[in-house]
Amino acid sequence: MEVQKVNYRLKMVTQFLLKRKETYQDVWTNTNRSLTVVTAFFNLGKFPKGSVSNIRTPESYKVWMSVYKYLKNPLIIYTDSKKFADFFTELRNNSAFTTKIIIFSRDDLWTFHIKPQIAKLYSKPGYPKHYPNTYIPDYTCMTHSKLTLVAKAINSKLLASDYYSWIDLGYFRDISSRKKYFYLEVPSDFDNSKVGVTQVYNVTLKNVSARSIILGNKNWIGGGLFLGKPDVLKKFESQYKNRVMYYLSQELMNVEQHILYSMYTAEERKKNPITDEVQPYLLGQKKLYPMIHGFI
Repeated sequence: MEVQKVNYRLKMVTQFLLKRKETYQDVWTNTNRSLTVVTAFFNLGKFPKGSVSNIRTPESYKVWMSVYKYLKNPLIIYTDSKKFADFFTELRNNSAFTTKIIIFSRDDLWTFHIKPQIAKLYSKPGYPKHYPNTYIPDYTCMTHSKLTLVAKAINSKLLASDYYSWIDLGYFRDISSRKKYFYLEVPSDFDNSKVGVTQVYNVTLKNVSARSIILGNKNWIGGGLFLGKPDVLKKFESQYKNRVMYYLSQELMNVEQHILYSMYTAEERKKNPITDEVQPYLLGQKKLYPMIHGFI
C-alpha cells in the first residue's frame, strides 16, 4: 500500500511538472525584462586563443559559465556534449522551469556543412593564421552558428519572450566569482528595428576593404552578444548567412565578427545593400546592457 501511495504521488508530481512546462508564460511581457537568452557549448577540446601559448580548455568554460547559475532570465542552451548537458542541468537545477538544454548534432547546422571548404582554404600556403579564428575550421563554423541557433530557438517557441539575445558562455568570465542572482534587461534606448551588438573598437567603415578586414583579423563589433526582436533576428540571420557564403565563394573566411565588420563597410554596402542594421553599444558604457545592473 505504501509503495502504491509513493508511486501515485510521483505520478502526480510528474504530471504537475509536465503541465507547468506546457503552460509556461512570460511574466515580463511588454517590459524590458521579457528577454530569453540563447547560448551554446561546442566541445572543441583544447585550442589556442590569441597565441599558441594561450590555451583554452572545456574546464576553463566550466568556471566562466558558473555565472549562468544566477541568471534569472529564461535560458536555452544548445550543446553537442552529453557530459556538458549533464553539468548544466545540475548548474541550473534551481531554475529548471526556465531552462531548456538541447543536445544536437553539428551535422544539423549549415555552418558545419561548409567546414571542408573552410579547411581547404585555411590550408592554402600563405593564408593568414590567426589563432584559433583561421586555424581551427570547427571554431570558425562554431562562431557562424550563433545566429542560426538563435533562429532555431525562436522557431521552437520554447520559453518565448518579446526579445531574444545570444550571449557567449564565457561572456561573464570577469565576474565568475560574483555569486548574485540577476536579470538581463533590454536597454531603454534600444531600436526594435535593429540588432544590438557590442562595439569593440571605434573604427572607420569607409575606405576599408572586406579583404583587409578578413585577412587582417580587424575588429569593429564583437560576436559575443546579439539582441533583438524575434522577427528582426531571423531576418538578420538570413542576411548574415548570405554574406558568409558570399565571402567563402571569394576565398575569404574568418570568424563572425570579421564577417560582420566587412558586410557593414561602405564599400560592401554598395555591392550588397544591407536590409537589417545593427545598433552598436560601446564597451564600458552603462547603457550597453542595463542587464548587468540587474544584480539582486
